[in-house]
Amino acid sequence: MEADLNVVRTLMKDFKGTTNWFDALDKYFDPSDTDGSNTNNKDLTLSNLSGNTLDSKTIILPVKDDNSGSGFSVNGSSTGFLLSTTAPYAVATDRRGLPIFASTANNGSYYDEGGSDRVCMIDVVDMNTGAQIKTDAGHTIYAKFHDGADFSGTGNGTDVYVRFYANGSVTDLSTVSGTTPSEVEIVYPRRKILSDMAEYEWTRTDFINSWEGDVELMEDIYNLWSYTGATDNDGSPLPWDNDTASYILSSNPSDLKSAVDALNDGIGSRSYTEDNYISDGQTITASLDALDQELKDVNDALISSSADKYVETVTTAIDKNTAHTLPGGISYTPDSTSGAEGKNMDVYVDGQLLAASTGTNGANGDRDYSETSTTSVTFMFDIQIGRNITYVIRQ
Repeated sequence: MEADLNVVRTLMKDFKGTTNWFDALDKYFDPSDTDGSNTNNKDLTLSNLSGNTLDSKTIILPVKDDNSGSGFSVNGSSTGFLLSTTAPYAVATDRRGLPIFASTANNGSYYDEGGSDRVCMIDVVDMNTGAQIKTDAGHTIYAKFHDGADFSGTGNGTDVYVRFYANGSVTDLSTVSGTTPSEVEIVYPRRKILSDMAEYEWTRTDFINSWEGDVELMEDIYNLWSYTGATDNDGSPLPWDNDTASYILSSNPSDLKSAVDALNDGIGSRSYTEDNYISDGQTITASLDALDQELKDVNDALISSSADKYVETVTTAIDKNTAHTLPGGISYTPDSTSGAEGKNMDVYVDGQLLAASTGTNGANGDRDYSETSTTSVTFMFDIQIGRNITYVIRQ
């Protein structure tokens, strides 16, 4: 009998892990029933351990999937997409795996059919913007898992269908607010028991509406700072670089809307009264270019219409058919255009207007004189001493 008791005592000591078989088991800390400190306060008994081991607790883990960085292709008519995965579907006899919200091919086979959005909801993110997608009505588009076998897939353990929802109903992406996404990524739920979890599985991923959403929000804030030139704690865009009189922002607007309004008012309407040289709605650059060209044309016309007059009194007889150099080093621009000969310079002898010959530089010699060069003319008749020649040069 004593030997049997010693065996039992030894087994109890080894089982309890104490120095003596009669020593009390240690205590552990129960955060749900503390004594106001961190003192171990609960007896380590089998009844207290029952139902509290790691393999008795399930947890929904968020899993991010962006299709290896390429995203999942969608368009306006997409109601979802088939996701290849070896993860099992959660069933009543083994609740680990993917929560399947609906199945037609295997109706009633899965634990989460018709389940709560808190368990089944999948976050859907536009990869171009890094933000969740909303409908024109302002509802966030999310997804739920459907049996892959209902959508030309194999189903449990091979693939699963990610079906889009908004405001509790299935939807496509035809009513997306803004640009319809072309690639999306998802953060979906997967149920595990705590003892199956790797230590890193819950460190860097969470659903969009919590931890990951906070990160996205901070990224958006930093992007907004960069876009507007603001910094942390800025409450106003002041000071402006140029705010003195006559600058558009001389009123020192304290917010961007007022600044844009001031710019809009300062630049003014691009609807013009006359529309002679510029058109309504033109860019300012195009309008200034048009005005610049018109001013140049007017200036050229004025220059061509004005003229300088020179009078030469002949002191040495000028023989016909002999080039005569214009006095005082003056020059002009000969014009051999048919019908426009002599248009840049009029020549008078004793008040009589002469006609310029046709042909290049008046080569035909068929009129009163030829425009021989920029600094000379050739008369077709002799000019005697004492006669007056008047040159009116326009160009």
